[in-house]
Amino acid sequence: MASIIETKFGTWRVTIKRKGTKPQYKVFKRKTDAEVWARNIEGAIDRGEHRPAAKGERITFDELVNLFLTDNDHGLPTHSINQQKLVPGKLKFWRQEFGFAILRDISPELIDEATERLQKKRIISTAGNDRGQISPSTVRTLLGNLGTVFRYAVTKRFIRETPMRQIHGKPEANDERVRILSDDERLRLLAACDISQTPELPVTVRLALNTGLRKSELFNLTQDRVNTTDRAKRYQANGLPFVIPPRHILVEITKNGHPRLMPLNDDAVDALTNWMRAQPIDPKALVFPSRETPRKPLDIDRPWQTALRRAEIDDFRWHDMRHCFASELIMTGASVAQVAKLTGHRDLKSLMRYSHLSPEHSHELVARLNRKEPCHI
Repeated sequence: MASIIETKFGTWRVTIKRKGTKPQYKVFKRKTDAEVWARNIEGAIDRGEHRPAAKGERITFDELVNLFLTDNDHGLPTHSINQQKLVPGKLKFWRQEFGFAILRDISPELIDEATERLQKKRIISTAGNDRGQISPSTVRTLLGNLGTVFRYAVTKRFIRETPMRQIHGKPEANDERVRILSDDERLRLLAACDISQTPELPVTVRLALNTGLRKSELFNLTQDRVNTTDRAKRYQANGLPFVIPPRHILVEITKNGHPRLMPLNDDAVDALTNWMRAQPIDPKALVFPSRETPRKPLDIDRPWQTALRRAEIDDFRWHDMRHCFASELIMTGASVAQVAKLTGHRDLKSLMRYSHLSPEHSHELVARLNRKEPCHI
């Protein structure tokens, strides 16, 4: 027989104890609801139909993510340092969408509906600037992060199967865009940056053009990972000693989770040296921090767009400076493998798109085929 007791909070606590079954407890606001639930559970036990709630019927998606982020045996702490820094932020959208939902209630249809909203989402910078609609590549990345969390849930036996198995409508990522600057455009862009009221702009643009760093890699760079001197520099990476060679920077927070050393040419060394000389010395501080929140990277979007308008350059994004860097290396005779080592590409296929040449250099190469005498067949 079920025991129904009124608590001091005015609610009703139901206790059901039967031999051979796990005790059942539940609290209700109304006594009638408690009585109905007790009758249903006892009836199910009598008929042999009662099944205790599985883990996935008790845990919410928010609770699952918290476990994933802190589980040292199977969760995020077992992933790369880079993933540990980036994944929590990438799970924010999914937590907003169905963090409250019980795992068993998260269906492929629910994920599809959330994905449709994600594809329509616009990227707003920390300064409130609209950076346009989220890209298909980002949508695929966020779906991949969601799949990682559900695979963790399967490993922990919260659910038997991940709902991601039935998600087939992932957007196709179109990463084939290549836009490089002509020589004249490059000069106009640098001139426009030099007269910007944001002193970081000419420095960061020169670094992007001369190193090919991704925007996140450049703006998450800390002072202790920069070595513009002619002597080797010691650096502690995860408690282990590491040496940064002369005129190099250590790119630790990368897209693919693999740190790399980036050599600096004269232009990059001059830009960084002059900039850091005027900054307070703090090894763990960002090289280009936000003025409002120094622990966060600077938002350069508005002065960047202003410089593009002044230079009268159309259809050019910050990431396109990475295309310029890779293309110019290939035009000077570097192999795809050599460029991949500098840019941090793990897949050489994705690097082939950077081998496109600007019109000026294409004309120079074709001109080399000119013959002094006609070719007789």
